[in-house]
Amino acid sequence: MTDNSREIETIVTEHEGFVKALALKLAPAPGMCDDIAQQVFLEFMAKADQFDLSRDVKPLLAMFTRNVAMRCWRERQKVMSPEMRKLADHIRMLAEEKDFTWYSDAERTALRRCLDKLPEKSRHILQVHYYLGVSSVEIAGKMHMKAAAVRRALFRLRKELRRCIERTLAGESYA
Repeated sequence: MTDNSREIETIVTEHEGFVKALALKLAPAPGMCDDIAQQVFLEFMAKADQFDLSRDVKPLLAMFTRNVAMRCWRERQKVMSPEMRKLADHIRMLAEEKDFTWYSDAERTALRRCLDKLPEKSRHILQVHYYLGVSSVEIAGKMHMKAAAVRRALFRLRKELRRCIERTLAGESYA
Protein backbone atom coordinates (compact mmCIF):
# COMPACT_ATOMS: atom_id res chain seq x y z
CA MET A 1 0.00 0.00 0.00
CA THR A 2 1.46 3.38 -0.99
CA ASP A 3 1.66 6.40 1.30
CA ASN A 4 -0.96 8.20 -0.79
CA SER A 5 -3.42 5.30 -0.55
CA ARG A 6 -2.86 5.12 3.22
CA GLU A 7 -3.51 8.85 3.46
CA ILE A 8 -6.72 8.48 1.43
CA GLU A 9 -7.81 5.52 3.57
CA THR A 10 -7.23 7.61 6.70
CA ILE A 11 -9.24 10.51 5.26
CA VAL A 12 -12.13 8.20 4.38
CA THR A 13 -12.09 6.59 7.82
CA GLU A 14 -11.87 9.87 9.73
CA HIS A 15 -14.49 11.72 7.66
CA GLU A 16 -17.09 9.03 6.98
CA GLY A 17 -19.41 10.27 9.73
CA PHE A 18 -19.10 13.86 8.54
CA VAL A 19 -19.97 12.94 4.95
CA LYS A 20 -22.91 10.77 6.01
CA ALA A 21 -24.30 13.49 8.29
CA LEU A 22 -24.01 16.09 5.53
CA ALA A 23 -25.56 13.70 3.00
CA LEU A 24 -28.48 13.11 5.36
CA LYS A 25 -29.05 16.87 5.62
CA LEU A 26 -28.84 17.39 1.87
CA ALA A 27 -30.88 14.37 0.82
CA PRO A 28 -33.04 13.35 3.78
CA ALA A 29 -34.59 10.30 2.15
CA PRO A 30 -34.32 6.86 3.73
CA GLY A 31 -31.23 4.97 2.65
CA MET A 32 -29.78 7.71 0.48
CA CYS A 33 -27.06 8.93 2.84
CA ASP A 34 -25.08 5.68 2.65
CA ASP A 35 -25.31 5.61 -1.15
CA ILE A 36 -24.29 9.26 -1.36
CA ALA A 37 -21.36 8.77 1.04
CA GLN A 38 -20.13 5.79 -0.92
CA GLN A 39 -20.29 7.73 -4.20
CA VAL A 40 -18.56 10.74 -2.60
CA PHE A 41 -15.62 8.64 -1.49
CA LEU A 42 -15.40 6.85 -4.84
CA GLU A 43 -15.23 10.17 -6.67
CA PHE A 44 -12.83 11.60 -4.07
CA MET A 45 -10.46 8.65 -4.44
CA ALA A 46 -10.56 8.91 -8.23
CA LYS A 47 -9.55 12.59 -8.09
CA ALA A 48 -7.45 12.64 -4.91
CA ASP A 49 -4.19 13.24 -6.77
CA GLN A 50 -5.58 16.60 -7.94
CA PHE A 51 -5.84 17.98 -4.39
CA ASP A 52 -3.50 18.95 -1.57
CA LEU A 53 -4.43 16.34 1.03
CA SER A 54 -2.23 17.90 3.70
CA ARG A 55 -4.83 20.66 4.15
CA ASP A 56 -8.27 20.33 5.75
CA VAL A 57 -10.32 18.16 3.38
CA LYS A 58 -13.73 18.85 4.94
CA PRO A 59 -14.59 21.71 2.57
CA LEU A 60 -13.57 19.51 -0.35
CA LEU A 61 -15.64 16.58 0.91
CA ALA A 62 -18.57 18.95 1.53
CA MET A 63 -18.39 20.07 -2.10
CA PHE A 64 -18.31 16.47 -3.33
CA THR A 65 -21.22 15.61 -1.02
CA ARG A 66 -23.33 18.53 -2.22
CA ASN A 67 -22.73 17.61 -5.87
CA VAL A 68 -23.48 13.92 -5.39
CA ALA A 69 -26.58 14.68 -3.27
CA MET A 70 -27.92 17.02 -5.95
CA ARG A 71 -27.39 14.34 -8.63
CA CYS A 72 -29.16 11.78 -6.45
CA TRP A 73 -32.10 14.15 -5.93
CA ARG A 74 -32.38 14.71 -9.68
CA GLU A 75 -32.40 10.96 -10.31
CA ARG A 76 -34.92 10.33 -7.54
CA GLN A 77 -37.18 13.12 -8.80
CA LYS A 78 -37.54 11.46 -12.21
CA VAL A 79 -39.81 8.83 -10.66
CA MET A 80 -41.66 11.15 -8.24
CA SER A 81 -45.11 12.62 -8.56
CA PRO A 82 -45.26 16.40 -9.11
CA GLU A 83 -46.26 16.93 -5.46
CA MET A 84 -43.37 14.85 -4.19
CA ARG A 85 -41.01 16.66 -6.57
CA LYS A 86 -42.08 20.02 -5.11
CA LEU A 87 -41.53 18.75 -1.58
CA ALA A 88 -38.11 17.33 -2.48
CA ASP A 89 -37.06 20.61 -4.09
CA HIS A 90 -38.21 22.52 -1.03
CA ILE A 91 -36.26 20.26 1.33
CA ARG A 92 -33.14 20.48 -0.85
CA MET A 93 -33.37 24.29 -1.01
CA LEU A 94 -33.70 24.52 2.77
CA ALA A 95 -30.63 22.32 3.20
CA GLU A 96 -28.59 24.40 0.73
CA GLU A 97 -29.42 27.61 2.59
CA LYS A 98 -27.90 26.30 5.81
CA ASP A 99 -24.26 27.01 6.48
CA PHE A 100 -22.61 23.92 7.91
CA THR A 101 -20.21 24.39 10.79
CA TRP A 102 -17.38 21.98 11.39
CA TYR A 103 -16.13 20.86 14.74
CA SER A 104 -13.25 22.93 16.02
CA ASP A 105 -9.87 21.48 16.90
CA ALA A 106 -10.65 22.09 20.58
CA GLU A 107 -13.89 20.11 20.31
CA ARG A 108 -12.18 17.20 18.54
CA THR A 109 -9.39 17.20 21.13
CA ALA A 110 -11.95 17.25 23.95
CA LEU A 111 -13.79 14.31 22.37
CA ARG A 112 -10.57 12.30 22.06
CA ARG A 113 -9.66 13.00 25.70
CA CYS A 114 -13.13 12.05 26.86
CA LEU A 115 -13.10 8.85 24.80
CA ASP A 116 -9.72 7.93 26.28
CA LYS A 117 -11.19 8.19 29.79
CA LEU A 118 -13.96 5.67 29.07
CA PRO A 119 -13.64 2.03 30.05
CA GLU A 120 -12.45 -0.25 27.23
CA LYS A 121 -15.85 -1.95 26.81
CA SER A 122 -17.64 1.39 26.48
CA ARG A 123 -15.09 2.68 23.99
CA HIS A 124 -15.43 -0.55 22.01
CA ILE A 125 -19.24 -0.24 21.81
CA LEU A 126 -18.96 3.34 20.56
CA GLN A 127 -16.28 2.52 17.99
CA VAL A 128 -18.09 -0.48 16.60
CA HIS A 129 -21.40 1.36 16.40
CA TYR A 130 -20.26 4.74 15.04
CA TYR A 131 -17.08 3.98 13.11
CA LEU A 132 -18.02 0.60 11.69
CA GLY A 133 -21.77 1.19 11.48
CA VAL A 134 -22.68 -2.01 13.34
CA SER A 135 -26.25 -2.08 14.64
CA SER A 136 -27.12 -2.46 18.31
CA VAL A 137 -28.62 -5.89 17.56
CA GLU A 138 -25.36 -7.10 16.01
CA ILE A 139 -23.30 -5.63 18.86
CA ALA A 140 -25.57 -7.34 21.38
CA GLY A 141 -25.08 -10.70 19.67
CA LYS A 142 -21.29 -10.37 19.62
CA MET A 143 -21.04 -9.12 23.22
CA HIS A 144 -23.65 -11.50 24.68
CA MET A 145 -25.95 -8.66 25.70
CA LYS A 146 -29.51 -7.68 24.90
CA ALA A 147 -30.04 -5.12 22.12
CA ALA A 148 -31.98 -2.89 24.52
CA ALA A 149 -29.00 -2.90 26.90
CA VAL A 150 -26.69 -1.83 24.06
CA ARG A 151 -29.07 1.00 23.10
CA ARG A 152 -29.25 2.15 26.75
CA ALA A 153 -25.46 2.00 26.98
CA LEU A 154 -25.11 4.10 23.82
CA PHE A 155 -27.58 6.64 25.19
CA ARG A 156 -25.71 6.88 28.51
CA LEU A 157 -22.33 7.06 26.78
CA ARG A 158 -23.46 9.89 24.49
CA LYS A 159 -24.77 11.78 27.52
CA GLU A 160 -21.54 11.16 29.45
CA LEU A 161 -19.41 12.25 26.49
CA ARG A 162 -21.49 15.40 26.01
CA ARG A 163 -20.98 16.36 29.66
CA CYS A 164 -17.28 15.54 29.54
CA ILE A 165 -16.76 17.59 26.37
CA GLU A 166 -18.63 20.56 27.83
CA ARG A 167 -16.52 20.40 31.01
CA THR A 168 -13.30 19.97 29.07
CA LEU A 169 -14.08 22.94 26.84
CA ALA A 170 -14.98 25.01 29.90
CA GLY A 171 -11.54 24.20 31.35
CA GLU A 172 -12.72 21.94 34.15
CA SER A 173 -11.13 18.60 34.82
CA TYR A 174 -13.44 15.66 34.30
CA ALA A 175 -13.01 12.54 36.33
